[in-house]
Parts: sequence; C-alpha cells; structure tokens
Amino acid sequence: MKILLVCTEKLPVPCIRGGAIQTYIDGILPYLKREHEITVFSVADPDLPDREIRDNIRYERAVRTTSEEYYQAVANFVAGQQFDWIVIYNRPKYLPMVAKSAPESRFLLSMHNEMFHAKKIEPEEATICLERVEKVVTVSKFIADGIAKLFPEYKHKLQPVYAGVDLKRFQPKWTEGVKEKRKAILAAHNLEDKKVVLCVGRLTDKKGPHLLVSAIAKVLEKHPSAVLLLVGSKWYGNNKENDYVRDIKAEAEKLGPAVQMTGFIPPSEVADYFLLGDIFVCASQWEEPLARVHYEAMATGLCTITTARGGNPEVIIPGKNGIVIKDYENADAFATQIDYLLSRPKESEEMGRRGRELAELYYSWSRVAWDILSVINDSKSVSLDTIRPMDQDKEAG
Repeated sequence: MKILLVCTEKLPVPCIRGGAIQTYIDGILPYLKREHEITVFSVADPDLPDREIRDNIRYERAVRTTSEEYYQAVANFVAGQQFDWIVIYNRPKYLPMVAKSAPESRFLLSMHNEMFHAKKIEPEEATICLERVEKVVTVSKFIADGIAKLFPEYKHKLQPVYAGVDLKRFQPKWTEGVKEKRKAILAAHNLEDKKVVLCVGRLTDKKGPHLLVSAIAKVLEKHPSAVLLLVGSKWYGNNKENDYVRDIKAEAEKLGPAVQMTGFIPPSEVADYFLLGDIFVCASQWEEPLARVHYEAMATGLCTITTARGGNPEVIIPGKNGIVIKDYENADAFATQIDYLLSRPKESEEMGRRGRELAELYYSWSRVAWDILSVINDSKSVSLDTIRPMDQDKEAG
C-alpha cells in the first residue's frame, strides 16, 4: 500500500527537535516501510532538505506560516497523487481540507491530544471529519473516551492504540554494559552515591516541576543524598526562559546541588539521562493524554510515580510498576511517595524490573505499527470497550 503520514505543523520529522508525535512517527516508520511505500509530510526545518528519500522513506516538508497554509500545502501535495491511506496526526480540523484533494484515499486520524473540544474545532467540522475517516486511533483510552462523550454516534470508529518506546535505545540499567555506562554518566554529572529523582519533560506549570522542587526540600530531611534532576526546557529545541522557568531556577538555587537542571537535551541523548535515575516522577497537573516518558522510564527499569491525570495512570499498575498520586496538587504527596521508594530500594528495583517486563510485552514500536496496520486492514481490531493487555495484569494483581 501507499501510505502518507501527515505530521503536525509544529516540528519536523525525523524528530531532530523532539516532540511526542514526531517521536511516535519515527518509532513506527522502520516497521511500516517493510511492506508498504511510505511518505511523510512535515514542517520544513533549516537543518533538513525540503524533499528527500531516506532509508526508503520519502519525506516532503513545507514552510509553516500559519496552520491553514501548512495544511493547504498538504492538500496541494496530495492532489493528483494516489495514496491508499492518508494518516492525519492530531488535526481533525484540517482533515476535510486534505480529504477534498484526495477523494479516492481512505483516511485514518491519529489523536494525541484533546482536539475535539469546541474551542479547538466547531462541532459541525468535527462531524464532517468523523464522517470522512475510517477509524480514529488514540494514544490512550482517556482520549478515546473524551471523543466518545462528545460524539457518541462515532464510538464505533474509535480505537486506542498505546504508544511505544525503542527498547534497544532505552535499555534497563542493570544489564551488562549498561551498568558500566551508567557509572560513567553518573560520574560525569557528579552524581555518584546520590539518590537521583528523575523528571524528564518541559518546564511548564502543566508538568508540575515546581511541586517536585518543593517536595525534594522535604525529602532531603530524611535523604540528604537525594538529588532532583530536571531534564528539559520550556520548549523543544532551545533554552528560552519565561517567568515560570526563572522562578523554578530561583527556588532550585536555594537548595544548591540538590536540584540540578539540564536545560534542553537533544532527543538522541535523552536515553542516557534516564540511566541517571533511581526513580522517575511525572508530576503532570493537566489532563495529559499519556506522556511518552512513562514508556521510556519503564524501558530503562525505573519505578515510576505519576499523577491520576488524563491517560497517565493507564500504564501504571499501582504497587507493580509504580505509584499513582491522586492528591496531585500537593507537594507533600510527592514527598511522601519519593521518601517511600528511596527508603525501600529493593521494592523500587522490583517495580522497575516489572516495568521493563511490561515495556517488552506491550510497548514496543513494532507492536504499535502492527496495531495501526491491523486497524487499517480492519483485522484484529477491537472495540473501545475491549480490555487491553495491561488490564489483564491489573486483574491478576
């Protein structure tokens, strides 16, 4: 089949600037291209050519001035060409525009955020989109449920397809070769003999790093060797600061070396930073679709603390591979759970090992690609109400 993947207008593919959707597309491409002719359309970037063929994948890129102009460029590109399937990522508003130029193509919508709310798309536009698409795959049941609540008549088109992680790049910290690498990286960051509480994500109040800075101040009372390592910046690809970032830095400075901030880290280097952690914390305050970092932490063998927000708890089995915090606005709640895990290193390690097992069972990119192709082929496609594999683990536990 000839398949076109249309990335959002924010960041390019390959994911040289980061980005969850861009990473997702990069992850599934090696498997999609094995039996299909793949084209990827994304925004232009000064470090990438506007047109190229790389690893037998065709890349087309367009300059973004406005979203409308970008998707008009997509529509112009597909006009006169024949794609069996066109996958639009996260932009239901613009799918009909592209579809007009590709009347013979079948469409799949891949949803990674809550883009069906009235503030994002008019209900009439949403209905046109949902009528046109064959299926809507979502990165979590939370996202699927949200669409089903707004447009229940299209529930039959919704299919959660959980994202994945590169299991070769994100390797468990206890394996031979990786242990030595971890020691070297810890030494390079002056973190030997430290208990590293790792948080990877953008520095924004929605992600909650301010709560972790407050929490680590309390954790230090019992664990003086604890260090909070914040990996990330305000936005992908640069270290520009706003008032929130400056406030975080000011609070962090009060705690000296107990809080370390890396700034933006290129996607190619992120896996090394996961090796620095003893435990991983996602402090999301917003109804997050389901953050990719959960998969990366599991793959590295880190016990994960997350919040009961959005889709994040869908991949955590409490007491098995992590902890879910319901009192997510309370820094003391984070301090309590961080203290719990740091005080019980064997239990934390067992949870980390279980996380790696779950990553290998359910969250490889090959599985994601297979699920998407299954939806496209309308084979082994399950309904929104079907229990997913992780739920079987929860029931067994």
